Amino acid sequence: MHYLFRGDTLRIRDFEWDDGNALHIELVHGVKPEEAEEVFVASPLFRKTKKGHYAAMGPTLDGRYLTIVFELKNSGVDRVITGWDMTHAEKRFWSKHKHK
Repeated sequence: MHYLFRGDTLRIRDFEWDDGNALHIELVHGVKPEEAEEVFVASPLFRKTKKGHYAAMGPTLDGRYLTIVFELKNSGVDRVITGWDMTHAEKRFWSKHKHK
């Protein structure tokens, strides 16, 4: 998958899951790894975090609106760090900027 972000191309070829990140995102935030990956299907909105990671914002195939924070490794592997249901403020931001 290729995405444009601030003039640069993000290349994501795979997702990295292990017990650490998969259990965290599901048990702490109620987000299944499959749902996190679905956010990337529908042209998500990307933001850079203060810690240098990326946040992808968008809907799942079932219409759940999620924010997924991830690290993009040099090999094009997306390691999800955490994720959650978008807050009202995040939904407004996503709605305003999703087509830019």
